[in-house]
Amino acid sequence: MSGNRKRNTSEPREDDEDDYSTKRKRNNEAVNRTRQKKRQEENDTAEKVDELKKENETLERKVEQLQKELSFLKEMFMAYAKNDGNDGPPPPPPPSSSAV
Repeated sequence: MSGNRKRNTSEPREDDEDDYSTKRKRNNEAVNRTRQKKRQEENDTAEKVDELKKENETLERKVEQLQKELSFLKEMFMAYAKNDGNDGPPPPPPPSSSAV
């Protein structure tokens, strides 16, 4: 009988080992999927950061250009205001009272 007991106890061990192997395999696959997903998300984030950096550089150049243009226009306005508009075209005539 002791021989039968050993077989009975060894069968569950084999089943347990098969279950364990199956669970380990499934867990390893899940871990690999998770790691792959994380790598993909990191790559996507890095790409987005690069895109935003390029866009930021473009916008900074545009801001700089617009600031220069604004400075130029301010200077033009100040020069015009200093001369009271004498150098420019004549001011428009005042509105007539009959047009109201």
